[in-house]
Amino acid sequence: MATLILSTVGTVLGGPIGGAIGSLIGQSIDQQLLGPHSRGPRLGDLSVQTSSYGTQIPRIYGTMRVAGSVIWATDLIQSSQTTGAKGQPDTTYSYSVSFAVALSSRSTTAIGRIWADGKLLRGEDGDFKVSTDFRFYAGDENQAIDPLIGSIEGTGTTPAYRGLSLAVFENLELADYGNRIPFLTFELIADEGPADLAQLFADASDGIVEPEVDLAIDGYAALGSSISAAIAPLVDFYSVGLVDDGERLRSPTSGLAFTIDESDFGNDADKRGIPRLEREQAPARSLPATITLSYYDPERDYQTGQTRATASTQIGIEERDDLPAVLTAPDARALVEDLMAKRWAKRDKLVLRLPPKFIDLEPGAVLSLPLSPTDWTVEQVTIEAMVAVVELRPEWRTLASLPADSGRSARQVDEVAGPVTLALIDIPSLGVDNPSEPAIFLAASGPSAQSQNLPVDLNASGWSSGARTATRKAILGHSTNALGAGQPYLIDMTSSVDVQLVDPDQWLSNCDDDTLVQGGNLAVVGNELIQFGSAQPIGPGQFRLNRLARGRLGTEWAMALHAPGDQFVLIERDALQPIFLPAWTKGSVLTVTQRGISGGVTAIASATVSGESVRPFTPVNLRAAVDGTGNLHISWTRRSRRGLAWIDDVDAPLGEQTELYDVVVDGATGSIERQAITNCLTIASAECMTLGPGPATIAVRQIGDWAGSHAAETIITLS
Repeated sequence: MATLILSTVGTVLGGPIGGAIGSLIGQSIDQQLLGPHSRGPRLGDLSVQTSSYGTQIPRIYGTMRVAGSVIWATDLIQSSQTTGAKGQPDTTYSYSVSFAVALSSRSTTAIGRIWADGKLLRGEDGDFKVSTDFRFYAGDENQAIDPLIGSIEGTGTTPAYRGLSLAVFENLELADYGNRIPFLTFELIADEGPADLAQLFADASDGIVEPEVDLAIDGYAALGSSISAAIAPLVDFYSVGLVDDGERLRSPTSGLAFTIDESDFGNDADKRGIPRLEREQAPARSLPATITLSYYDPERDYQTGQTRATASTQIGIEERDDLPAVLTAPDARALVEDLMAKRWAKRDKLVLRLPPKFIDLEPGAVLSLPLSPTDWTVEQVTIEAMVAVVELRPEWRTLASLPADSGRSARQVDEVAGPVTLALIDIPSLGVDNPSEPAIFLAASGPSAQSQNLPVDLNASGWSSGARTATRKAILGHSTNALGAGQPYLIDMTSSVDVQLVDPDQWLSNCDDDTLVQGGNLAVVGNELIQFGSAQPIGPGQFRLNRLARGRLGTEWAMALHAPGDQFVLIERDALQPIFLPAWTKGSVLTVTQRGISGGVTAIASATVSGESVRPFTPVNLRAAVDGTGNLHISWTRRSRRGLAWIDDVDAPLGEQTELYDVVVDGATGSIERQAITNCLTIASAECMTLGPGPATIAVRQIGDWAGSHAAETIITLS
């Protein structure tokens, strides 16, 4: 007796196979093709980003989501930005880094989306959500050295990484990731469309495995301790029949089908009286009662999906399998159900000893036998003294796709950064305690969430700095009509102003009088701060504001200066970024520029720094009278930028180092200017005569530490 064993192919693939002259690879792939210690890929292998030497880099087919391996990186690059008032600087630090990630050990086509710490870093349209310069190298044989890596490491010592698909990030901003390199995953497009399974096998095995299969798969990662380990899951799950012919693993010869008569059973060249057939059945407890399959689901942004098949019996083991492939939920369910059917169908094993005429029988042939079941597949043929010893398993049918659902998934919103609108508003201080230098407020808005926390450049009369917009986008827009003049003492029930918001999805709400008293619905229109009790929607992003409180926080001076197109900003502290400026910038033009993630100016705004935040409020209750001797008596009430409410029956805090006023009286024939250190002034009759008879204008300004107030004015008639 002689048994012919061919092991050449198995050795090449990481075996040896240890099969006979003909073996149908598939059912016992771990034992026959892989060897007992070979390990196939697991789903976790693709979802963990590494930076260790010797880490395997998968061969990617179709489209997959992979983490890759960081193969080069710079140290963190620190930059600083100082803002704040003089003597109270506020320095913030930001960091960036440059690095390269290897994605596939075969050439690929393109990069799709990129996730950083689970959030989209690069959208489907190729837009980055964080500032960086990005380069993708497909891994072809003409691949050039990356210029950044070459400039740092030296062009003579830097590899081009040919045959390796590579992603290079230059100066990736890390502020959104805790100033560290984030965990990255990439939607890697290796082939246009699904990968042909036959071509995949041939490529992954260097031509050793060449099945004839008409199947395609959306994505697959070939990874493992050997070539055979990398493709073994596909052989098993897709029931790919492979025959070891001594040179390669190929599909069985098609069209082979035989009907075997019972008289051919039990051939015995040595006349040992062996059984006519040998049949055994594996116990149910050794077979799976459940099979759980984990895979990559494209409907879940290539995150892990699971599907499960259950046998009718409760006896058996629980089998868990990973398939590093991209599958729809219906296809995954069909695969696991088919695998369960195969496991149970293959519990039967039949050994026949057939006469010499069956020596040419090949694995993969289907035999019709006078048994139940009728159809059996030849898995192995061994020649013993001209007797064909044939090992068979029952035939089974592959299932088509079955109904299944990927389940609910919290998918990342892929919002392309839209146009950004910036606004600079120079208004009285909003809770900043007595600022010693001018402060101006920066607002940003747009139709997308990308208009928040953006880096900007600031310039004013040779002064420059960097800043960021607020962490929440502002509600801003412009007026479409001119708000009429008003008075600051009563609710204005007559005037109204229509505003158009930059983001049509934003909303303005009504509020009651109690909320108005508490400072609710505060907004700036032009240079006037108003409050509105009613916001009537009149179109997409359009509102008519009425029931107005006018001239808030000392801005009554601006009530008569309105025009269509006035800037509108709703005052919300967390949506406004205060910018503190050197005192000498007062009177200069401040320009703020926002640059896009990929470079270029995307938004710009400018405003004259008038110093409203450090300007005392305009005096009120200005009175003037001439007594019987011709003396002119002028009085007024002081207000404070440190507090407007009269809450303790005493004067409001001064808010300046000293109390000082500038009083100007302009008459028909002359002018008088005096300074006062209290809130009253008397001009003698003899001096008043230089003003001439008729109307005279009286203007009073409080002189503050950094600026003078707007003037309070009244008119008196002199005789």
